[in-house]
Amino acid sequence: MKKSREKQIVNISILGIITNLILAGIKIIIGITSGSIAITSDAVNNLTDSSSSLITIIGTKLAQKKPDKNHPFGFGRIEYLTSMIIGIIVLVTGFEIIISSVKGIFYPNAVDYNLLIVFVLFITVVVKTFLSIYIEKQGEKLNSGALVASGKESKNDAIISIVTIISAIIYMITKFSIDSYAGLFISIFVLKTGFEVLKDTINKLLGEKIDSEIKDKIYEVIQNSEYILGAHDLILNNYGPNTNIGSINVEMDYKKTLGEIYPVIHTLQMKIYQETHVYLVFGIYGVDNTSEITKKVWNILKNFKENELHCLGCHGVVVNEKDKRIFCDVVLDFSCDRSEIKSRLEKTIKDKFNAYTITVIIDSEFS
Repeated sequence: MKKSREKQIVNISILGIITNLILAGIKIIIGITSGSIAITSDAVNNLTDSSSSLITIIGTKLAQKKPDKNHPFGFGRIEYLTSMIIGIIVLVTGFEIIISSVKGIFYPNAVDYNLLIVFVLFITVVVKTFLSIYIEKQGEKLNSGALVASGKESKNDAIISIVTIISAIIYMITKFSIDSYAGLFISIFVLKTGFEVLKDTINKLLGEKIDSEIKDKIYEVIQNSEYILGAHDLILNNYGPNTNIGSINVEMDYKKTLGEIYPVIHTLQMKIYQETHVYLVFGIYGVDNTSEITKKVWNILKNFKENELHCLGCHGVVVNEKDKRIFCDVVLDFSCDRSEIKSRLEKTIKDKFNAYTITVIIDSEFS
């Protein structure tokens, strides 16, 4: 499957390179002939797209290297670095267009537009629009940030060409050149795309919430098992597109033996990996939902959740009669004083069960 994905990304990138080189060549000729900064800037942006597609190919190839001793999780994150490089190139291009446009405002060049130039630019808009839609959709389908970035950049090119066409038409009608101002306007779209690409990539490298579709599928598979009483604390670490490793805690009847538990967990691991490409390690809460103490603790937690604004959920109530300990997990948001809430809840439970040591574990909603 990875080879198939790699091949598709490379083929789409090659299509982008060829198309952008042809469009850049046409616009360079028109830009030099007409003396238009806007058209020349547009051509430079097409050349940037070609380099972005080339970087996508190189990044995709490197990301497919097999894991080794020093990189046991593989090289999938190289694709994120590829997207970051593309974002930086887009930003540099945007700043270069700003410099050229500002110079043109203070030292304007003579421009010469005609209907043929406008017609050719219109054709490039049509081509780039279809190309951008195709590349971005394929990038989302193949989970390739670099392709999505290239698609967004191509979409900007179409907008840039439209602005250039408007500039040309205004000049043909009024003989007033807004060419440099159009170039300045174009730079805004270019810079916006660059910042968006960098933001998306940095978020992936820092660690962001997992895709809700993957999360829902994992919980659906687990909760469909008759042995699982509840599933909580899903944590996933991303090591590149389609490479996720993580953990989850499940509640099971404390009377189940290890021999009964293992086949269930192993089956769930295999099924989740097959359907989501996620490898999960399972933690287990051995719970006794028939215990009177457990029921009373649950009533306390239910009341706590209803009255505590920052509480997102409670789970994992475990009563250890041998050591006289009560454990429970509480999920809190990121905007509260966790120590204060933990102490308050432990005291509330302790007031009802003075003979027990109370341990409240604070969890975060990672997924």
